[in-house]
Amino acid sequence: MGKSIGRFDPTPSRTPEECERHYTQVHVRMAQDLLRPMPSLLSYHTNRAMAQADVNGGWHQRPRAWRFVVLRFAPGATLEFTPEQTEMVAQDHVNCLYRLRQGDVDENVLLDRVDRQRALAKFMIEADRAVGVAADSAWEAFSGVADRVRSVMDGAFGARQLILNRVLNEVECEPLDVEGQRPVGVVEDTTRVGYIEAYFDHARWGEEALGGLAAEGVLRDPALVEANLLHVEELAPLDVTGA
Repeated sequence: MGKSIGRFDPTPSRTPEECERHYTQVHVRMAQDLLRPMPSLLSYHTNRAMAQADVNGGWHQRPRAWRFVVLRFAPGATLEFTPEQTEMVAQDHVNCLYRLRQGDVDENVLLDRVDRQRALAKFMIEADRAVGVAADSAWEAFSGVADRVRSVMDGAFGARQLILNRVLNEVECEPLDVEGQRPVGVVEDTTRVGYIEAYFDHARWGEEALGGLAAEGVLRDPALVEANLLHVEELAPLDVTGA
């Protein structure tokens, strides 16, 4: 299965409220219409950062992220936009987002206890590598964070699934209104290391299990920067898996 994860911020050209409204009411619907006819597209999930773990082990820090998008494809496949569709999407970015960082990832499921749950609470950890740190060294550090998360989830009440994603590349973007709005190529030497996706039966169990990691300094590794532990709201605008 192919998979890509992207993250982006609300454009400074609009208020956060305007960005949120346009993204949810216009951009997502446009994406549904473009992605649904693609036979290779398996799922399209949106993630909104709701809270971030703080140094006290609580969840009172303002999130240093806004939204993420997760796409899954049939093996060997990727997005199949025409040039016209790609430009239409880029032009719509002007209305709601900038600093797009999208890349293919290699997914590794570390824990899977999902059975018949119909609703799960999601948590995410993201990170970049520090200046001067080799990609393999940063990945080793990030994998160590994932191991620590797994050790916590192994005995945690309500813990269901843990996924470790290694970023393989990153889309290069140029500005339209502001930076990072039109994809123009691929940056192979990305500084983005990876994403950890953790699922629990309820937000309370995830917050109780994972909040202590921030207090313990697990994310403060010298090989990593911009390491954020986030509680995100995940929705599935499009999912044909199992159809």
